[in-house]
Amino acid sequence: MTISRSYQSIVLLFVSRLSATAFTPSLALSTSVTHHSNSIRSSSQLRLFGSSRFRKKDTQLDHQMESAADADAATQKMAQLDLSSIKKFAHKNGDALFGYIEECQMDDPNNKGSFGRFLDAGTGSHSLRWMASILHREHLLANTSNGALSSPNISMDSFTAITADENMRRRVFNEAKELGIADKGDVIIGNWKEGVGKDGTVEFGASDTSDGSKLLLEGQQFDTILADYLVGAIDGFSPYFQDLIFNRLVPHLAPGGRLYVIGLQPIPDSVNSPANIMCKIRRVRDACILLANHRCYREYPLDWIERHLRKSGLNVVQSRTYPISYDHNTMVRQINVGRSKLKLFPTKGMAAEMGKVLDDLEKESLEVTRKQADGRITLGYDYVVVAERPVDSD
Repeated sequence: MTISRSYQSIVLLFVSRLSATAFTPSLALSTSVTHHSNSIRSSSQLRLFGSSRFRKKDTQLDHQMESAADADAATQKMAQLDLSSIKKFAHKNGDALFGYIEECQMDDPNNKGSFGRFLDAGTGSHSLRWMASILHREHLLANTSNGALSSPNISMDSFTAITADENMRRRVFNEAKELGIADKGDVIIGNWKEGVGKDGTVEFGASDTSDGSKLLLEGQQFDTILADYLVGAIDGFSPYFQDLIFNRLVPHLAPGGRLYVIGLQPIPDSVNSPANIMCKIRRVRDACILLANHRCYREYPLDWIERHLRKSGLNVVQSRTYPISYDHNTMVRQINVGRSKLKLFPTKGMAAEMGKVLDDLEKESLEVTRKQADGRITLGYDYVVVAERPVDSD
């Protein structure tokens, strides 16, 4: 039978307590000797002195036993978690974009390898899992064998995750519980557009909410903010607000803190290469979304992001791009987004005809990828921009 180290510690502490208790009477008796009149103590006083001394030691032992028990409980809790969905983040090549963000944060002299108080300004399952990998980083590194390819042992004090969609909030919150990080932060529903004036100023203290409550995160600041494809998603919730999103976020970024922006360079209308199939898929997919009376995501180019970060008072520290390769399955997933909207079309006839267009695109994408040596076409790129709030800013 195996016994945990924590349990062994408890047993040893208990035995030492018994030894200490047995020793107390002999201590009192052996020291009840008088040499000078000004140092006379009765045996009862000595026993009291010895008892008080060992009560203090008992208290210390209690704390040690409680700490050992807590450590054992924490180990058991970790063993019960399914962390398979976040193990990849413990490898340097597990996620290129978040790996770059970790690298930048480790090199930042203002933060010393910690994200500190962290705000995910537009949360989702992917960013939530990455945050969980940070909060469980020591455990993941201790239980993987990536060697020199291990991700850095970076930390995070707490997190706040924001979404404008109630279904997403429930999904992220439930996943946070499953990953054992629900007690490390909050998942909140809210819209960044509230409280921003027409001139772009944030009107804290003058909420226009119906119940008179404070604006989203009013009075709170964070050491790090993540905008993970947030700008592209804004058009679905707060159209025409994209140019003001950084003005809204900056007051929540502590001086010296960093804002990391992840985005997608817009896919062009057409290109003179086999990659044009992806341009056609994007156009038809977006047409389906609009015919279903929904709003499309609207991505913004890297130079637009950098301009507006500077306009909001931030310094652009650096940026990096990551070319995107599409295989047949990746393209079919985008085609299926269009198919999912057909049931919402104005007429069945229109839906049937669009269904044929989508089927043709799936066949064409298979033909194109089969002609490529690696079965992929490359078009556009993701990007990460690192921006920083000046230390001396208000």
